[in-house]
Amino acid sequence: MKTKLIFLGLLFFSFLTIQAQCSPTVTSPRLGLKYANTILFCNVEDEILSTQAYDTYQWYKQQWTWQTPNTNPWEPIAGATSQQLTVNGNDQLNYFKVIVTQGDCTAESPAVFADGFVYGLPAMMSTYTPGTYQEVGMGEVNVCNGASVKFDDIFPAVYGTHTWFKCVPSSNPPTAGDPCIIPGATGDTYVATASGEYGFYACTEYCPDQCEILDPFAFVKLHFGNWDFCENLATGETKVKDNNLKIYPNPAAQFLYIGKESDKAYPEVTIIDMSGKVVLQKNNHSYQQAIDVNHLVPGTYIIVSKDSKGNVYRNKLIKK
Repeated sequence: MKTKLIFLGLLFFSFLTIQAQCSPTVTSPRLGLKYANTILFCNVEDEILSTQAYDTYQWYKQQWTWQTPNTNPWEPIAGATSQQLTVNGNDQLNYFKVIVTQGDCTAESPAVFADGFVYGLPAMMSTYTPGTYQEVGMGEVNVCNGASVKFDDIFPAVYGTHTWFKCVPSSNPPTAGDPCIIPGATGDTYVATASGEYGFYACTEYCPDQCEILDPFAFVKLHFGNWDFCENLATGETKVKDNNLKIYPNPAAQFLYIGKESDKAYPEVTIIDMSGKVVLQKNNHSYQQAIDVNHLVPGTYIIVSKDSKGNVYRNKLIKK
């Protein structure tokens, strides 16, 4: 009886060993370095996928899609029947897995994703101060003197050191001494206060040798001047349009009331200082609600208010 129990025990542990050995996983040098279960290619280059030693192998791939769940079929890769599989950047946006056999056991590995430029290509966001700009064409804007425009790389986590331009550079990559380069502007944000055509060049943090320039068509051309629509922010003299909105008290020390009863509500109220900076912004403001301006530095401000009909009012505020 004891001999039989020992035999059954050995058989049981042998079965567990076979089962444990039939649990394939996929490994590769860059798997998971940036994102879990993902191989991130810097460019079109080779990457070797491997699994543990088994009797047989068959590698499969599935095309990526936005659809959830992914309904694309898993397709066997012709000739991919060894322990390793070589993929390259041309195989980006595909999932890979391997099905193996070991004795009577058949099992498949978890899938891994082959991705490439998972970060977006360079893209730029422009932020303007309400009442200080006017679009005059695709990527071309008139801006009031004394105001500013903030440019941001939309994917700051992707790119490292930046090179910012005030005109389209003559070469890609830009060469040292190019007059379009803005000296010292290396962050993922740049604030423009002068006329120019703005964009940037940057290298990815994960792939330091892989650098990209913003498409010249995406550069933004700014023209700073004293345009008709401007409040002259440099001098504090205001060319007021539609200035029939009641603001009281003015000058104000702490509480300010804006609006008229007939309008009831104002979806947007913005207070701008003389440098063009937004210092206070309220949404869905009602005419009878007090706005606390106690924290504002004494001086002159511009209030831009928009009513529910889309009418825009611009008023000067004196903060005591």
